[in-house]
Amino acid sequence: MQTNFLWGGAISAGQTEGNKNHVKSKLSNFDMLPMDERRLQPVYKDDDNNIFNTYNDDHHPSDLGIDFYHTYIQDIKLLHDLGINAFRFSISWTRLFPTGEEEIPNQDGMKFYRNIFKELEKYNMEPIVTLSHFEIPLNLITKYGSWSSRNVIDLFLHYADIVMTEFSKYVKYWIPFNELNMILHIPFIGGGLVFTRKDNVLQKEYQAAHYQLLANSLVIKHGYQINPTFKFGCMIAAGMASPYSPNPEDVWAANLSDRKALLFSDVQVRGNYPSYFDNLCKQNNLNLDITDKDLKILRENTVDFVSFSYYSSACSAADGDNLKHTATNGFETVKNPYLTNEDGVWQVDPLGLRITLNQLYERYERPVFIVENGLGTTKDRVIDGQIHDTYRIKYLDQHFTEMKKAIEEDGIPLIGYLMWGIIDLVSVSQGKMSKRYGVVYVDLDDSENGTNKRIKKDSFFWFKNYLSLNGLGENNNEKRLSKISH
Repeated sequence: MQTNFLWGGAISAGQTEGNKNHVKSKLSNFDMLPMDERRLQPVYKDDDNNIFNTYNDDHHPSDLGIDFYHTYIQDIKLLHDLGINAFRFSISWTRLFPTGEEEIPNQDGMKFYRNIFKELEKYNMEPIVTLSHFEIPLNLITKYGSWSSRNVIDLFLHYADIVMTEFSKYVKYWIPFNELNMILHIPFIGGGLVFTRKDNVLQKEYQAAHYQLLANSLVIKHGYQINPTFKFGCMIAAGMASPYSPNPEDVWAANLSDRKALLFSDVQVRGNYPSYFDNLCKQNNLNLDITDKDLKILRENTVDFVSFSYYSSACSAADGDNLKHTATNGFETVKNPYLTNEDGVWQVDPLGLRITLNQLYERYERPVFIVENGLGTTKDRVIDGQIHDTYRIKYLDQHFTEMKKAIEEDGIPLIGYLMWGIIDLVSVSQGKMSKRYGVVYVDLDDSENGTNKRIKKDSFFWFKNYLSLNGLGENNNEKRLSKISH
């Protein structure tokens, strides 16, 4: 791997920081998520059992997270001991601007993030910062309807301007929004959207998506005014869809599945909506507020790199109702008969990572960046103070092998690899600690019982050794990576 390759890990504020016993005076959408099946479901305010009505009776795992607010010093030291040189984390909009409408940020929150940057700087770790990782202040949901309102754009831009200005000297890589395409699958998590049973759900989702895309472009525009050396990336939940069979109808179904995700990166990379978007709007009776000025902003402010999460591939069939389905990142997919999920919650497809890398680079010809990948599993057990997670080692080894082939054989300019939940954290999809991703174990259960102690898993030592053997090789890809320019 090239010497400037970024090997690292990733977490988010909502899943790790916690909001108990310290300054975070207001809630976000993520703080509202209970530990039950409603986490991923649309929220309807005219349903009696919605998460607003049951808030006081529900268990909210993000109340504690893994208490990263208090443990960040020891956690970053652990990551340094692992040998990584990059760390992706998100800044909590609500921690800095509790209602989303304040002019001046909360200074305790600013100090917290400044201290994180200083710790990373001490260990020469490259920060990759997400400005909105499934988070928006609850006040903006109840007052404006969240991202379904154009009013939220300027409020987000004010927050982003403050953060980019304050931390300009620490950060090169910025990701304005996490997994933008998830607003179509998990709209409350992805965009803070709340519906009524009479709403045209797609209308609201695509309108909110447009405002997020517009905000993304405006952040890029402002960011370059603050610091011309900044680099901005789009971020989607990726995983190329395979057809269930060679039947052309299944092949077309897979193409339609890919469109649903790639529309979002198309706009951010190419600067315009794809050719089929107008017809999509007509077919679904979507009357969207998209102005000529909006389109100009999108066209003139595109991203420098394409970042994505990859956990597993998808599978599509024209008539999938009678086929087996399985869960994947944020939604269900037809079960691929050639894949297994015996070690994790989702199907495992290492070659799918190489396929996805090729798909994205061939489509966009921009450097790509794996900013989330990992095995979420409930198999981790502490035995005599140790965690023997051979299944995670197998997963990482297989995915690293395919990633290396993509670089060396396919010529893909890959910026880096960031392991998701490198320290165990609260799962988005289940809200549980018992669905674990990390090479560092956190001693907490699903009810927040435990010591919160960190324990290095076997995969920690394997990863550390892998980095020492493979992470500092001769630079064979620097020219391709030099294309990262605006």
